[in-house]
Amino acid sequence: MVVLIDFEIMCPCQGAFYGGIYIMRTLMLIASVAMTVSGVFCIANGSAAFLTVAFIVGLVYLIMGATEILVGIRADFDISENAVSITKDGIIMLILGFVIISGMITDDTTAQMVFATWLVIEGVLSFTTGRIDLMHITGEERLALGITFLMLITGIYMFFNVKLFNLHVTSLVGIALILLGFRRFVQSFKVEYNRPSFITGNEEKLEEALAEEKRALAKAKEGIREQKNAQRRIQKIREDIEAENDVINSAAIRRREREAQAEEGDA
Repeated sequence: MVVLIDFEIMCPCQGAFYGGIYIMRTLMLIASVAMTVSGVFCIANGSAAFLTVAFIVGLVYLIMGATEILVGIRADFDISENAVSITKDGIIMLILGFVIISGMITDDTTAQMVFATWLVIEGVLSFTTGRIDLMHITGEERLALGITFLMLITGIYMFFNVKLFNLHVTSLVGIALILLGFRRFVQSFKVEYNRPSFITGNEEKLEEALAEEKRALAKAKEGIREQKNAQRRIQKIREDIEAENDVINSAAIRRREREAQAEEGDA
């Protein structure tokens, strides 16, 4: 999934643009690392009640939510993706951060259910059927698929934790934060930028043209994969039809043979 971010930097100097071109990506990286570190902190204090780490978790959620909203305002996700938009993700995370940091989630059971629901919903929404064919996807897509499955498995387990191994809730929350942070860490590297119009140098134009070519090739590869998948489905359907015809023809031949034998017996 490629994110296109168009910066409108009202500055006459080209150096200011180069100083700020990676701001959005850097913010996303820092926020994702903060979320992952908070997850490690929760695991390290797994025996403690969730209330003791609620402030840190809520603060990280506020930071990540604000960052996602900021990036989402400038972002234009590929419409073929089934994942929920980063802006909506950020709004939900920001609201949940306010709820956590204000002390509305005080007991472990509620925290467990909230994070389990969040993992399952985000895992389902980030899952695309196009990634099922493991033999025809890139390593990046395999990584995204692996994270998605881990999110789903962890979220579903958290619903039944009390009935199964009854692990510490704070540790499970830490695992959830690590998965969410790692997913956003990987996602941050997919951000690409459209340069402002005031950059007119030949080298900049060449770099922008190469970037456009790269995006076009990525879309072409996706189209080729979809075409190959469709061809395999067509071939499978044709084989099924041929198999059905063979069964029908065999049944018809056996019926005629039985009829012929019955006629000979009557004669």
